[in-house]
Amino acid sequence: MVQFDFPFPGRELADQELTYDMCYAKIQEEDRAVIVESAWQKGCRAAEKVFAEENGNMDFVEIIRKSGLKLVEKDIDYVVGGQRYFSDYISGKKCINLYVRSVKKWAEQNKLTYKQAVNLILSHEYFHFLEVTKLGLTSREYQVPMVRFGKIVIGKTGIHALSEIGAHGFARTYYDLWYQQEKGRSIDEGESEL
Repeated sequence: MVQFDFPFPGRELADQELTYDMCYAKIQEEDRAVIVESAWQKGCRAAEKVFAEENGNMDFVEIIRKSGLKLVEKDIDYVVGGQRYFSDYISGKKCINLYVRSVKKWAEQNKLTYKQAVNLILSHEYFHFLEVTKLGLTSREYQVPMVRFGKIVIGKTGIHALSEIGAHGFARTYYDLWYQQEKGRSIDEGESEL
């Protein structure tokens, strides 16, 4: 079994992820840590459930296909505004686009095999699929005013970063569960050889 660095943000970086949201300044300061932890835990709980349902399977190409999603592999390095994108989930089409050249660059930078990178990226997108189909949108669990004029509030919007934090929690937890499983298998196999 090959051990590799995990390139997705861990829990310690989830608070920072929230600061990137364009509505960050509208979030009550006392609510920030609470909503980050809630989003992260939602992802962790979902990962534990899916991991058990999938009997520890780490093949997210197979998992997404079994879930009725279509995987579209596009042989491009998808960069917009200086930001590289690896994949996206299109809920209306039940489809995940995977940007192959972007993933290959990311895999190389993080010393991952292409297959490892694909599994990590697809696990992140799978959480977004679960949000739409089973869990509810994490981004809507905390809302802020769209426009405020004194005491008058017009409209509300969710916090997109919360969905990303949940997806990071899902991907990280799923990987950790799989890694522990594989580590246990290696130990068992080593003991049987003695």
